[in-house]
Amino acid sequence: MPIQPPNKDTEEMEAEGDSATEMNGEEEESEEERSGSQTESEEESSEMDDEDYERRRSECVNEMLDLEKQFSELKEKLFRERLSQLRLRLEEVGAERAPEYTEPLGGLQRSLKIRIQGSTRASVWT
Repeated sequence: MPIQPPNKDTEEMEAEGDSATEMNGEEEESEEERSGSQTESEEESSEMDDEDYERRRSECVNEMLDLEKQFSELKEKLFRERLSQLRLRLEEVGAERAPEYTEPLGGLQRSLKIRIQGSTRASVWT
C-alpha cells in the first residue's frame, strides 16, 4: 500500500495533542507540587502517627503489667483460701466431724449393728 501524505485533520490532531501534552506537563508539575506537599504532610502525619503508636504501645504495656500484677495477687489469694479450706477439712476429719467421714462411718456402723443382731439371733437358735 502506498503511504498517504498526512491530511490536515491528522496534523491538527497532532498539534492539539502537543498542546494537550504541554498542558498535561503543566498539570503534572502542579500534581508533583501537590504530591510533594502531600508527601511532607504525610511525613509529618506519619511522624505523629509513630509518636502516637509509641505512646499507645507504652500505655498498653503499662496496662498489661498492671493486669499481670492484679492476676498474680488474685492467684495468690485464691491459693491461700484453698489451703485454709483444706486445713479446716483435715481438722474436721481428724476430729471425726467431717461429713465425708461421718456418713460412711454411719453406714458401716449400721451394717455392723445388723450383723451383730443377726449373729446373736443365730446363736440363740442353736
